[in-house]
Amino acid sequence: MVFMSRIILIDEDVDLTETVKAKLTAEGHQTFVINTGEGAFELAKRVKPHIAIVDIMLPGMTGYQMCRKLRKDPELYKTVILILTALGEEPEILHGLEQGADDHLIKPFKLDDLMEKVGAMGALLSSIEARNPITKLPGTDAIKREIDLRLARGISIAVIYINMVGFKPYCTARGAEGQKRALEFMTQILIGLPRSMGIYESFIAHMGSGHFVAVVNLEDYERFCHALLQSFERGVHELYTSQEVAQGYIMALDNRGRDVKWPLMALSVGVAHTRYRKFKSANRMFEVLGQVRQMAQPDAHSVVFVDRRRTER
Repeated sequence: MVFMSRIILIDEDVDLTETVKAKLTAEGHQTFVINTGEGAFELAKRVKPHIAIVDIMLPGMTGYQMCRKLRKDPELYKTVILILTALGEEPEILHGLEQGADDHLIKPFKLDDLMEKVGAMGALLSSIEARNPITKLPGTDAIKREIDLRLARGISIAVIYINMVGFKPYCTARGAEGQKRALEFMTQILIGLPRSMGIYESFIAHMGSGHFVAVVNLEDYERFCHALLQSFERGVHELYTSQEVAQGYIMALDNRGRDVKWPLMALSVGVAHTRYRKFKSANRMFEVLGQVRQMAQPDAHSVVFVDRRRTER
């Protein structure tokens, strides 16, 4: 299914923008054109585009500045941004991506190449808006968008990666109904805690399987993690029989088809925050979370590991 978008095209080349607009319109997209950086953000505020195609070299305001303004705006931060550049040098492209662009296209380009990029951006937009059918929570692209927004606005945040260790063998033993019950249990905790604790600026996402991510303000993460572990440990036994709770394990098949003892589920929680380090992007925070998760290995009980490094080492 083709995603029909509202697109804003910002480029000083009048001939190019007329040609591109005609092609985008023919494909069913609603396209708005402005040939200067001055007034471009105001146009974006008015039309609320799904996609912004922005030339880096603009009179009035650079494409880099436009990227930053879009990412900082609470109404426009989800806009997918394609930067156009005649430079084609890696530093310029990387800088554009750091300012919030999602992709780039080097000038001169073929219209077919542009349309391919627009199609990929439509797929990204669909992914941002998608919800898990069981948990009804947004996924990876949505949480990264939220993190990038908060970083762009200079908000001090903590990103909390939550892994339900033992989820897969539990699903093997219990089947689809067990999977649904476990995910709904976890979702109820993650949605309910911020409300009950007065943490109003939280964002919860489901990454798939037993993996979740929460974003909270920096000052809230310690009490959130403490309450998370308490709530999980208090309620997780309801997912098991009394015999399984007493023995501390369930029986489930492993990858080789053998009946194996598996510990009851516990949480592995990793935290990356902005107290000591300045992060430029969600991708970098996720890289750190990947390192932290390796340190948060539960031994019968849930565990939290917080990255407290002050340097990149």
